[in-house]
Amino acid sequence: MPLPQKRWFRLAEVAKRWSMAVSDLEDYALDEMLQLAVFVVDLPAEMGSWEADGTRECVSVQDLPILNGPQELLRSSLLTIFRDGQAEVRAFRQQEPKTYLHVRFDVSGILVRRDDLIVTREERDRFEREHGATSAPEPLPVAEISHNDDFTKVCVAGEWHSFGPKQAAVLRLLKLASEADDPWRDGKRLLGDVGATTLRVADLFKRRPVWRQLVQADGKGSYRFAVTALSPERRRIRLFRRAGHLVPNRGAAKMGTLTQIR
Repeated sequence: MPLPQKRWFRLAEVAKRWSMAVSDLEDYALDEMLQLAVFVVDLPAEMGSWEADGTRECVSVQDLPILNGPQELLRSSLLTIFRDGQAEVRAFRQQEPKTYLHVRFDVSGILVRRDDLIVTREERDRFEREHGATSAPEPLPVAEISHNDDFTKVCVAGEWHSFGPKQAAVLRLLKLASEADDPWRDGKRLLGDVGATTLRVADLFKRRPVWRQLVQADGKGSYRFAVTALSPERRRIRLFRRAGHLVPNRGAAKMGTLTQIR
């Protein structure tokens, strides 16, 4: 029997689906491109409208609902959550102008933590429809990506792009890591190693959007050099490393021996 579809998703789930860091989802939310919510249970609320005539505001109470399920958060609440890790929330976002939805005044507000933030299925699907994809842009074929030795110049699809010293240093570190058994590197550690003052890798590269063609994110704060930006030989070696396959040693083939690629 097929399982029912989920009505909402944690930020880490959406970030993984879209191949981006959770911090990028937070940026979209602050820019009001993506609406985040919190799940509530049996929360007494007040709903109404208001009008201003220049000297005073007139409030009209329309309903006293009991809220259950996802409730959309205001940008002011999200800003506090992202800055402090949590916020007391007493108001929720409404679609119609000059309307409000508050926690009832005789009830305490709810404490919303970063881990409580969710994206509804409807909001996730809307974002995907408007932006035309369910994930980050497909990396370009390896033949269309080339670079100089220090990664200050990278050619993608026939167009050259320049990277600053710290940006290039991150790319070099990730390229070096691609030759290890575990190619993933912590973003904060990368920034510290190159002496960057930004708090996120996305901020370091924000003026060079092509970086997403070169770097993959796991949605949990780690990054690796894009597999398709590696040479075919290097990708083949990594494939054997993961699979632990044995391949013939050409020099000893006549003796019927096998050598494992390490």
